[in-house]
Amino acid sequence: MQLSNIEVPYNGQSFFIDIAEGKMVSLNRIYEISDSPKNQDPRQWTRLPSTKILIESMNVEKSHILKTKRGEGGGTWAHWQIALSYAHYLSPELHLAVNQVFKERLEENIDPELGISRSRERALKNWKNQGHDEKWIADRDHHAETRKTYVKTLIEHDVKPNHEIGVCTNKIYKGLFGKNKSEIEKDIREKKPSLPKKINIRDHAKRSSIAAIGLAEALASEEIEESDVRGVSDCSQVSFDKGQSVRLALDDSRSKSTKKSTSEPVDEEKKEKYKERIKDLRDSINKKD
Repeated sequence: MQLSNIEVPYNGQSFFIDIAEGKMVSLNRIYEISDSPKNQDPRQWTRLPSTKILIESMNVEKSHILKTKRGEGGGTWAHWQIALSYAHYLSPELHLAVNQVFKERLEENIDPELGISRSRERALKNWKNQGHDEKWIADRDHHAETRKTYVKTLIEHDVKPNHEIGVCTNKIYKGLFGKNKSEIEKDIREKKPSLPKKINIRDHAKRSSIAAIGLAEALASEEIEESDVRGVSDCSQVSFDKGQSVRLALDDSRSKSTKKSTSEPVDEEKKEKYKERIKDLRDSINKKD
């Protein structure tokens, strides 16, 4: 297992710690998933005397220690050691979460199968605690692998972790649902106002929506690989196109189904046979996977 790019889950979200030489970590992302505590944002933290001493003590090229960009898509990025210090500063809970992840990753570097098993166990436990039934969990689990492949494909084709992955994912949602992540999340919160500040919108999606997202991401991964598409701009466009393609196919199928149902009486025997055919088809697909 590669330790260069480590995902740290926290508060239902995650951020990446990239320890490869020259790579930097988004401090804004760490701040965001920590519930954005008042007066502790990256700009204020980097002005503290203790932070300045830490930066000055590092034996690393200055351009690789801290970088700030203003405007759209801006923020603060830092060397991974600076990022870990910032996580410690934000909260003891986040500090312990980071320490635990590094401990687990070291163990999993020795035994890669352990890492795969742990990741899946954590996800299954979370979904069960959210009240989902076995069928929903099975579908979510199946398409989680598709998501991993999509993210891995994007990173291998020059899309940066965190923000740029989010840009491409938003294009999937926009093409598929006509809405971006924040708009979908708003709809979810209107129905479930007691949800925590940070959520994964897929954990609140219907099984049909999970399948549609998975198909769009699978198609996007294939197109990016086969055509060697690179960079966030082109990869996000492919993502939008595949999301839209899935939506159009679903709209066409629903339209045909509606026309048929209004012109013919319902035959319960045929309906049951149709259900069996769909089940057999799904079983066949799962076996191939």
